[in-house]
Parts: sequence; C-alpha cells; structure tokens
Amino acid sequence: MKKRNLGLTAAVLLVLTVSMTACGSSDKSGMTEMNYATFDSAAYDTAGSYDYVASNTTAAADMDYEAAYAEEGYTGNQSSGELVNENSNASNRKLIKTVDMSVETEKYDDLLVNLSAQIKQLGGYIEYQYEYNGRTFSDYSGDRNANWTVRIPTARFDEFVVQVDESTNITNKTERVTDVTLQYVDLESHKSALLAEQKRLLELVENADTIEEIITIEQRLSDVRYEIESMESQLRTLNDQIDYSTINLSIQEVKRVTTVVENPSVWDRIKKGFSENTYSLGDGLVNLFVWFIVNIPYLIVWAIVIVVGIVVVKKITKRKAVKEEKIRQQLTNDMDKKPEDTE
Repeated sequence: MKKRNLGLTAAVLLVLTVSMTACGSSDKSGMTEMNYATFDSAAYDTAGSYDYVASNTTAAADMDYEAAYAEEGYTGNQSSGELVNENSNASNRKLIKTVDMSVETEKYDDLLVNLSAQIKQLGGYIEYQYEYNGRTFSDYSGDRNANWTVRIPTARFDEFVVQVDESTNITNKTERVTDVTLQYVDLESHKSALLAEQKRLLELVENADTIEEIITIEQRLSDVRYEIESMESQLRTLNDQIDYSTINLSIQEVKRVTTVVENPSVWDRIKKGFSENTYSLGDGLVNLFVWFIVNIPYLIVWAIVIVVGIVVVKKITKRKAVKEEKIRQQLTNDMDKKPEDTE
C-alpha cells in the first residue's frame, strides 16, 4: 500500500509539473507536453518508479493536437506565429472589421429614421447613440448632429455601408481590418489543453487515497477551471467582434452638402468660390436679421437703460454748469465791489 501511495504521489507531481509547463507556452512545440492527459498509472512499476517504455505509448495522443493545428492552417514545421492559409480562403480567417464614417445630410430627421429601420432589417443594433438637437434659444443656425456606434452582422456589413453611401454625402471614411486568427487559434489550443488536464485531474481525484493528495489536486483543478473560464470569455469576445462588424457613424446636418469636383479647372474654382462666398454672405445677412428679431426684448431693455443714462448725465451736467456759472458770477460781483470799499 505504501508503494502504491508513493507511485500515485509521484504521478500527481508529474501531472502538475508538466501541466504548468504546457499552460505556460502557446507554441506548437508545447503540444507534445500534453502527454499527461493520457497518463496511465500502469506506467509506474511496483517499486514506484516511472516506466519510460510504457509512457511512450501515449505519444499517439499528440497526433490529435497535430491534426487540430493542421485544420487551422499550421504545418508540422511551423510555430503558432506562422499561420499558413493553404486554401487562400478568407472565410477561414478570423477578421474584425471596423469603419469610421463622417457623413452630412440635408434631411436629418428622415435619415435617422431610415438608418434605424435599415439596421433592424439587417439584423444589427445600435450599441451607442448620441444626438445633439441644437440650442433651444438664440440659435440662428439650427445645425444638429448625431454619433452612433452600429453593430452589423459581418455578412451584411458591406450592404449597410452601401446604403449609407447612397443616402448621405460621405466626407470622411476610414476602414480597418484586424486579423485575429493567430490569437483565436492559440486560445482554442490553450483551452483544449486545459480541458484535457481537467479531465485527467478529475480521474486522479477519484484514485487519491490521502487528504494531502486530494487537496493538492483540487487546488490545481481550481486554477485550471479559472483559466478555462478566462479562455472562454476571451473567445466569446472575439466571436462577437468577428460576427458583428462595427461602424462608428458621425452624422452632421447641413443646409447644403459639400460638393467635390475632380480635377477642377480655374473656372470651376472661381465658380465654386464665388458661389460659396455669395451663399455665406446671404446666410450671414439672414442670420443677422434672425438674431435682431430674436433679441428685440433685450435690445429694448438696453435702449431704455441707455436713454435713461443719457438723460441723467445731461441733468447732472446741466446742474453742474449752472452751479459753476453762479460761482463765477459771485466772484465777478465781489471783484467789482472791492475798489469802492477802498475809497
């Protein structure tokens, strides 16, 4: 019984040592270190020493991992950093698409309603929405704007971009594609390794004879389960980003859209500049008129204050002038009386 416990303890230590090494590496070479997943207690002889001949029978388990890598595009001589796409098929790769678009429209309200309907029709949703509806007073321009973060199924991503292009005037567009195939494959491989380790640890728990062995195995089992949950969480996040592309949409309301002329001539430049300046002048005069009408109550109040101020200043000035005149008259009279008094 003592020899059997010694052999089992050695098996537990071997499993923990190899598993830590395997989980600490995501390279393809680390796959062969997962032989412990098919560990057989028969590999230990009656004296508690490990039989390397018997353990070699588990080498066939590596073939499953080799096949898994081959399905993801790896060859036998490559590491996880050298992904090979033998079929040159983009559908086998894990891509995250993101587009930033700035658009302008003359029909702001209609555009928002139509875009909302199109997003639902395509099976997408609005992840973030901000709308500015203009000032509530003293607003002579009334331009409104909105910022949306839209998530669209990747299969219909291009369809939505085309719809936005047809219904608005795009002023700025940036598209990014991030290839996360390597990261995805590494996470799946790591998860598979952890699942294999978890299965073997559960088997060892059933065969453990002492409390110390059970505690040691349970501690490692807890760590493995935590790592599996972490891998699954990262995979879910990547799957969400891969399956639903992101469009950051900035919408600006304008009175007239910006026109762009390819290879403009001198006459085109003069015509465009004159038209824009004429429009700006007219718009400025209209805005001035609107500002004047809107601010009439304030202008009346200020006019009254100014008139009252002018009247008060004039009265004060007049009183001061009369007083100074009286003083000068008094001084004149005094000077005229002095010669008579001396006689």
